[in-house]
Amino acid sequence: MTRIAFVYPHTTIQAPVPTLYDALAICMYEMTRRLARRHEVVAYPRRGPGDPAESVQEGVTFHRIPVRSDELMGVLKLADRLGLTRKDRPYRFTLAYYLHYAVAVARDMRRRRIELAHIFGNPNFIPIIRHFNPGIRICLHSHDHALADFDRELTLKRLRHADLILGCSRFITDNIAKRFPEVAERCHHLHNGVDERFLGVASRPEESRNVLFIGRVTPEKGVHVLVEAFGRVAERHDAHLAIVGPNDLAPKHFVDPFGQDPLLAGVEHYYGRAGAYLRDLQAAAAGSGRTSFVGRIANSEIVDRLATAGVFCFVSLWHEPFGIPMIEAMAAGLPVIATNAGAAPEIVENGVTGLLVERGDAAGLSAALDRLLGAPAERRRMGEAGRERVRRHFLWDHSVARLEQLYAAVVSRPTGQVTPVPPRPQ
Repeated sequence: MTRIAFVYPHTTIQAPVPTLYDALAICMYEMTRRLARRHEVVAYPRRGPGDPAESVQEGVTFHRIPVRSDELMGVLKLADRLGLTRKDRPYRFTLAYYLHYAVAVARDMRRRRIELAHIFGNPNFIPIIRHFNPGIRICLHSHDHALADFDRELTLKRLRHADLILGCSRFITDNIAKRFPEVAERCHHLHNGVDERFLGVASRPEESRNVLFIGRVTPEKGVHVLVEAFGRVAERHDAHLAIVGPNDLAPKHFVDPFGQDPLLAGVEHYYGRAGAYLRDLQAAAAGSGRTSFVGRIANSEIVDRLATAGVFCFVSLWHEPFGIPMIEAMAAGLPVIATNAGAAPEIVENGVTGLLVERGDAAGLSAALDRLLGAPAERRRMGEAGRERVRRHFLWDHSVARLEQLYAAVVSRPTGQVTPVPPRPQ
């Protein structure tokens, strides 16, 4: 048994029953409750309004940290906008970012004698946690592109103090290992998972011509490409499109900080204009009356949407780090149309569990929709293949079993030295 802590300041886990929305909240909840069957586990989400300071749920201790002072410090982001910081060293890549949260967590870890810290995303927490807990093992788990985007020297300095570096996909992990060969032997991919309840969704894709998107309604997710492509084929198939997810515009520096992706340059004008993207999508879809914008729903409600769909679309413009909605849809027995970029090819088998199209290609996407909407038997076949693929490779139980292997390699060696674990066959 190992004493493990999970660190992430940007999500809430309510008590007694959590309502989960974002991907990392799902990851924290699903991983910790499984690890708690064999280990002592504490998680450090933020403390939301009405949340208890601490609760124990499914064997996990959730110790919630107030982040109000850290949010007030967010005014320092103005330095980025005013050009007072280096572009490759923005405020969120400094030790000041969520410093109060990090210190509070590090001290509580010391009190609890935590042996292994599992940090989601932020490498700047590593030296703070290490300062208060010199002998602790540290796992840094990356779910975005940031480690490959920003200042190499500073990032490497942080990574040298991590015993294990995880990426949520091969795509993410390979980029990290390529940029930081000095720590490549510590880098492993760990695919996100899906709860087994999605395997029980009673979908009948062969009988449905409903197209479904679930995710943030934001330009990098390519929702405008989907609306355009769907408009070309909807009437011919008497189809309907449901767009499910929050109008949650990510900051541009989280998506394409240095303006290197020409496809994202075409939608750059939407960043910093809250509401403009959704309004333009609604205007583009208004004519046919075949598209509905559902808004944000809890993860627990997604199964009802999946049950009535025939095709699932997840056609991001950017290189998606993973995409949990894809495996949720596959588990529910739906064919998936995704972009041939980022982690999607690791998830969707082209022509077997769905179809891959090129980023930003509305014509290619409309052809893929036309093909599946016109082929009920193919929708059923792909959906069945997708469900089986998830059953074999993408359940949270698989991910956590793999994670425990990696933890064991870390804990059994001196700090900073890791025995590489062979990659799991796919």
